[in-house]
Amino acid sequence: MLGQKKRLEDYPDRVDANIVMHEPVSLPFGGSYRGLEDFKRFYGKVRDFYDFDTWQLVDVVAEGDIVFSTSQVRIAGRPQIMHIAERFRFSGTTLVEVRVFVCEADKR
Repeated sequence: MLGQKKRLEDYPDRVDANIVMHEPVSLPFGGSYRGLEDFKRFYGKVRDFYDFDTWQLVDVVAEGDIVFSTSQVRIAGRPQIMHIAERFRFSGTTLVEVRVFVCEADKR
């Protein structure tokens, strides 16, 4: 999913209907969301905030039901690169929670 820049709704059989998403409150779309309908409501803001053409997966580490990824992406309309860490929690093969962490953008 990450390497191919896919979206959660591309995997309906792998995402819990009550998935919980936690976005940093410092972002314009920050907060906690529950379910795919909530995800669809805020995800357009995510797509507007980041320049996904510049998104690069840096690393993925997994242990048990936890997958942790790091990536970097340019903030749309700005020269800054933001570093993002995402913690994915699964129940078996079903994604049940995503928690996003951001690091200060590089000033370039």
